[in-house]
Amino acid sequence: FLQVAGSLDLLVIARVGPYICAEWDFGGLPAWLLRINPLMKVRSSHPEYMKFVTKWFNVLLPCIKPYLYENGGPIIMVQLENEYGSYTPCDKIYLKELYNLARLHLGDKILIFTTDGPVLGMLKCGSSDVRYFTTIDFGPTTATVPKIFEVLENFRPNQPWVNSEYYVGWLDVWGGIHHVTSPEWVVNALNHLIQYSKRVNVNMYMFHGGTNFGFWNGGARPESSITSYDYDAPISEAGDITRKYMLLRDLLFERKGIEPPELPKNITKISYGRVKMKLKSHLLKTEAPVTYSPSPLIMESLRQYNGYMIYSVPVKVPLNGSIFLEFFGISDIAHIFTGDQSGHYTFHGSLRYANKIFQSNNIHNIVNITIITENTGHINYGYGMYLDNKGITGPVMLNGKELRDWRMIPIKDPFTIGSTRKTDIVSLENMWPVPGRIYYGTFVIWMLADTFIHPDSFARGIISVNGHHIGRFDQTRGPQLRLYVPKTFLKLGENQITVVELQGFIKDNPNQVHVTFHDEMLWK
Repeated sequence: FLQVAGSLDLLVIARVGPYICAEWDFGGLPAWLLRINPLMKVRSSHPEYMKFVTKWFNVLLPCIKPYLYENGGPIIMVQLENEYGSYTPCDKIYLKELYNLARLHLGDKILIFTTDGPVLGMLKCGSSDVRYFTTIDFGPTTATVPKIFEVLENFRPNQPWVNSEYYVGWLDVWGGIHHVTSPEWVVNALNHLIQYSKRVNVNMYMFHGGTNFGFWNGGARPESSITSYDYDAPISEAGDITRKYMLLRDLLFERKGIEPPELPKNITKISYGRVKMKLKSHLLKTEAPVTYSPSPLIMESLRQYNGYMIYSVPVKVPLNGSIFLEFFGISDIAHIFTGDQSGHYTFHGSLRYANKIFQSNNIHNIVNITIITENTGHINYGYGMYLDNKGITGPVMLNGKELRDWRMIPIKDPFTIGSTRKTDIVSLENMWPVPGRIYYGTFVIWMLADTFIHPDSFARGIISVNGHHIGRFDQTRGPQLRLYVPKTFLKLGENQITVVELQGFIKDNPNQVHVTFHDEMLWK
């Protein structure tokens, strides 16, 4: 990436972290940190955390040093951490140690900076070390610009004023609206900003939208980020030029007093049409090593850092009537099943992290309680990050008594479970509930192009195309209804789709289960 940027005469601002936020799982930190030591506080000077940061920077920073501007490369600035002033601990020693590490590897010339909201308290914490160059971030505004830069000037007098994240759009979360920011407002406010003073410098966030493929979307409370990171950016998630781009282009080239170059065409998209999906397997058919423990273990302790894990506990005497389950800790979603003596499973419902009580009636002859936990993304922003363990995180009570003797199975690859033998399919249709079912389909194409997949018949789950984990979908809440599929994930000839359904069909006819490929995005 750095080589390509340099070859195109682009300048690079490198945000090396170790925490970057970016609505990415755990803010870019590896989730295995949660397994190492439950008392270790990330984003702090905790010795164990800094041991891993140092080890990482000792590898990363020497790799980018040849690409610094002083060495003939494109990197003009390096950002450490991200909006640390919004993080409660305000560990000033941590910021000093990061700065010293960066200088050790990158030398004394490169500009090292922080970014924070334009609030004095945030700046005092996030840029507490005077050796940092201080920047701020804020979106389109006109009325408050003088006040914003007054705060920055009072904190760091006589330095250039830099808005390092001018928000041209905004992120989306499941169950929320799709944020759309007026192109005219974004451009007019930007024009006002850069005309306000010759000291003003601006970097736009995001200029090009993106995708949180797989399980990489960031978590949050109450809802996690969606798969798309389109951000209503000037260049869309799929690489398309928008009206916002055109207005920004006109403004910036006009201010430069030069003619803009010819625009490239938008990338070709193809509607490949409908693909019928067939029942393949079920998450509960996962065959993997079993871990036994008197009490449930968190997902991270079994090196399951994303996706799903199965917890199963026996009921000593076949149970009838009703069950009253009380969870002392669960994250993020628990799908609750019971199994009877014949091997038949019944789905009873799901619990989200905020709910701890589950009750179900009409229980008949059950011999186990089985729970699939779902990690919807590690928290990417906020003080509770280091506490964000996933799975069943505390005792579970059944009708007032603690459940003991748990079996746990990490689901390493939900798309490759089971087989497609006819006998298995009959068993699946008769004995396996809809949540957790795995469907597959194939389609043939003779031209490659980007496309968008709409999981028409499905409610909420995940999708894979040719082994590429496209991401999560939730048609019941939106706002994202289709998922972006780049042509690099497709191949000429036969292609395969796999869908894991976690809730239930929108269209219930099992003979009509399908997905459809379209040539444009769709929002709710």
